[in-house]
Amino acid sequence: MQHHYSFSKSERLAGEKKIQQLFENGKSLIAYPLRVLFLQNSTQAEPCKVLFSVPKRRFKRANKRNLLKRRMREAYRLNKQLLYDDMNEQKQGQMIGITYIANDILPFSLIEKKMTEAMHMLQHHWAKECH
Repeated sequence: MQHHYSFSKSERLAGEKKIQQLFENGKSLIAYPLRVLFLQNSTQAEPCKVLFSVPKRRFKRANKRNLLKRRMREAYRLNKQLLYDDMNEQKQGQMIGITYIANDILPFSLIEKKMTEAMHMLQHHWAKECH
């Protein structure tokens, strides 16, 4: 099976109403330093729509927030196939919000490790919901 390692605009979660819906009604799990919010959405075409955020309260400088968002996006992009394999079986769309909750800048290797851990936790949660 060929893997697609892209992260296109159609895979990004956008729109104030959808984002508000995710934060108000979504379920949460933590794979420190990442907090993952997720909500099922059967109306979307993409299997996953993802939002990345780094709080301004913890990182005042925009360049540091952007660095962390780039690292999270890259970790997601390289490992998203873990989620997509399950999503294609379930025919369900998900809205996902990933927030960086640590107080310091961690290396990419750790962020990637925790991103895969979070994806496995999501898979486990969705498997329990389906059965």
